[in-house]
Amino acid sequence: MSSVLRPVHPIGSTELLEHVREAYSVGGVELTMDLGGSRNHSLLVTTGSGMLVIRVYRAGMSLDRLAAIQLVRRTLGARGVPTSVAYRARSGELWSRHEGQIIEVEDYVEHSSQLDTWSRLEIALPILGRVHNTLRTLSPSPASKKPVTVNYPTTAEVQEWTPRALKRIESWPLLPEQIELVRSAEFLARRLQELDDPLRGTKPIQLVHGNFWGSSVLFRSGKVVLVTDLDFMAERPRVEDLALTLYFASSTLAKDPSSDRTLRRLRGLVDAYDAQLEERLSPIERRALPLAIARAPLAVMQYIAQSERTEEAQHLLRAMRPDLTWAAAIVADIGHWQQGFS
Repeated sequence: MSSVLRPVHPIGSTELLEHVREAYSVGGVELTMDLGGSRNHSLLVTTGSGMLVIRVYRAGMSLDRLAAIQLVRRTLGARGVPTSVAYRARSGELWSRHEGQIIEVEDYVEHSSQLDTWSRLEIALPILGRVHNTLRTLSPSPASKKPVTVNYPTTAEVQEWTPRALKRIESWPLLPEQIELVRSAEFLARRLQELDDPLRGTKPIQLVHGNFWGSSVLFRSGKVVLVTDLDFMAERPRVEDLALTLYFASSTLAKDPSSDRTLRRLRGLVDAYDAQLEERLSPIERRALPLAIARAPLAVMQYIAQSERTEEAQHLLRAMRPDLTWAAAIVADIGHWQQGFS
């Protein structure tokens, strides 16, 4: 979520703004900016109560799931992590419903940047450690354990979806470099299964944030001012949550993600995160980290297997080719990477 103006989406309809005027005690409501979103769509509005954000949840969000997210926000806020607080509607609920979609309203947090540089990662990773400290104290409800849409695959999901995706890919006319990519993906999935099996059941499992990157972590004046976007909150090993952030950083910021330079940078971030933990990372968790990083790009296999449009599936494959290639390189040199994180 940045402060750059985007075209107003049709979701910011007159009817929606009228609904917020009637359902909340905020005065007049005027659309200011479309903030976009993944599993929800956010709109910045000017009201008699100040600048507010209207969050419109997409299909699949349940009230039980929303209640779990709101509980986590409140708990994190009480522990000093900057999070958002939902406005209470006139009905007394922390939500409302418009045309079948669940609506939240919250204060807008002024910000100038998001989590997308190495320097901001150094600031944010200790906060992720504090988030994990808090979340490990919560007893997950069934609704909190699994997101509507998965953005990080389990080992079982990799083994289920990769063969289906590759079977579809092999039905296309392939160029030599695409054939090589298929082989990399096959190798990556197979080796991850072999290397993950001995570690299964040995890593602490808890609630995790699920998407600690980009517009989910907002900055102002060099400080984190909001940790948001818990749509991907899930129950899984905490090292997988950390690994997803490290994967995004490697994919986006590193010139050569499988290089020793990148490994040293990631190791520094891991140590900054670990220093904040009440229960420090175990040797097994550190061994599992490079495997978890390398598994992240295989999330695309589910989308390729399920996409109804061949053109869309082919675009996804092209977009993920670099990440699948360097992930396979990490797994091919896994001993070196595990030593680097030890």
